[in-house]
Parts: sequence; C-alpha cells; structure tokens
Amino acid sequence: AATPITCAHNRSVLGALPFGDRADFEDARRGFIGSLPKVEFRNADGRVIYSLEDYAFLADEQAPDTVNPSLWRQARLNMNHGLFQVTDCIYQVRGFDISNMTIIEGARGVIVIDPLISAEIARAGLDLYFQHRGRKPVTAVIYSHSHVDHFGGALGVISAEEVKARKVAVVAPAGFMEEATSENIMMGVAMA
Repeated sequence: AATPITCAHNRSVLGALPFGDRADFEDARRGFIGSLPKVEFRNADGRVIYSLEDYAFLADEQAPDTVNPSLWRQARLNMNHGLFQVTDCIYQVRGFDISNMTIIEGARGVIVIDPLISAEIARAGLDLYFQHRGRKPVTAVIYSHSHVDHFGGALGVISAEEVKARKVAVVAPAGFMEEATSENIMMGVAMA
C-alpha cells in the first residue's frame, strides 16, 4: 500500500492538473489507420518477446494510490497502438514496443526510421503498413540514435544481402557503432 505521504502527494497532483481535459486522448488517436487484433510478438522459438497484455492493468482510468496520476495518464496514452498517419506521406507504427517506427513514402519506395527493437516486431509493423498502404520497396533505413529500440529490428525491414549489395542505404549518426557497442553491450547488463 502507498504511504500516507504518497497518497497525499498523488491526490494533490489530481487537483493541480487539468485531468478533465481529454484533448490529449484525442490527439493520441489522431491519424489512426489500423492495428493488429492482438499485439503480441513471438521469436522463432515461440517465446513471447513483447505483449500489450502485460499492460492490461492500464485499462483502469483511475491510478492506484501508489502511482502518480500524471504518469498513469501518460502510460494510458501510450497504449494507443497501430499504424497512424502523421501527415502526407509520413506514417508511424506506435505501441508495438517501447519506441515508434516512422515510415516516409518516397518516389521510389519507403524510408524506415528507427526500426523498433526486434526483427519480429519491425516486420509486423512494416507488414501492417503494407496492408494499408500497399507494398513498396524499402529504399533506406535511418537510425536516429544508438538505443537498441531504434535499430534492433533492422533485419525485419531489410536483409543483410540488400545492404551488402547497396540496394538499401543505411544512415546512422557519426560514431553510431561505438555508441551502440558501449551502451548496449558493455552497459546492457547494468541498464537491464
């Protein structure tokens, strides 16, 4: 149970912020195109690697006494999942893991930015895009930075052979490999 001071603090947040304003829920759904009937992804061995069922407790609108109501609301907003149109020619796959994958439609195909955390999830996200927008070749992949949830799914949207044959450009910040190695391998255990 929450301590009395935690309960008091969380109640004070309810009075300090405009929780009656639902515009952010409308904003989070804006551009929604479609999603999967069940957001659960398994690896080749059949092990679940990500599932929104783990977050079913967020269906409750009221935050428990142990959680800051503002953080609870933010978590609920993050439960919006699927394919969204951001603007003309720009789409996002949201809620399939802890990051978003952006897809830009170009003249020759699509550019994928930040292909999520695993190949299985990125492939499902791109397939959802293809289902609603038609199949187009991936012409480039961009990594915005070196966190694994922004590049770990690359092999779900392109193959190593395509990259080796220079059929698909891969763009990353300067020093990307060093940062990815130091953060995700050397510091991965501590971060986990």
